[in-house]
Amino acid sequence: MTARTAKSAATRQRIVDEALRLFREQGYEQTSMAQIASVAGGSRANLYLYFNGKPQIIMARMREIETEVAQLYAVLDRLADHTPDTLQPWLEAARRMWLQYATEFEAINQAMATDPAVLDEWLGLVARICADQTSLYRDCRTEDERQDREAHMATLMSSLERNFYFLYIRGHQEREDRVLAALARQWAQLYSG
Repeated sequence: MTARTAKSAATRQRIVDEALRLFREQGYEQTSMAQIASVAGGSRANLYLYFNGKPQIIMARMREIETEVAQLYAVLDRLADHTPDTLQPWLEAARRMWLQYATEFEAINQAMATDPAVLDEWLGLVARICADQTSLYRDCRTEDERQDREAHMATLMSSLERNFYFLYIRGHQEREDRVLAALARQWAQLYSG
């Protein structure tokens, strides 16, 4: 990597990091590209060399964390047994990831509500993760059965995301143990065929 390429990558990363900080502090809708440029230490013209708008900034971070999200679900796929008890450690790993990326998940959630491109990117991630599963589809007898399981997994992913959003982003943890136990049962049911 040349010095110029490294500097460009660092500038791009600084823009993403500062934008996420502003989204967390002010909200996605309330943050302007001018504010992002200002806190990132550059001009709006320079910002637009890297990103056309806020959706592209969010999607850049989504692509950065996609590997980790996909790895979480790859671990699920490789579990030898999918019982509520064996799913608890997996849910704990998912919880740690949500806490680690709380700022990103909050910004993504806000952006999905207003920017169709961000929603499409997230739904594409969900579709890729569902398609990459192997153990879930191993005993499917028909393509319809496979598609039903894939749709079931996508709905469970959405349920997990919504529940984790309220638990770990919004801080409503009053019934956390019960919610996690219910999620474990739902995921176990998916794998029980």
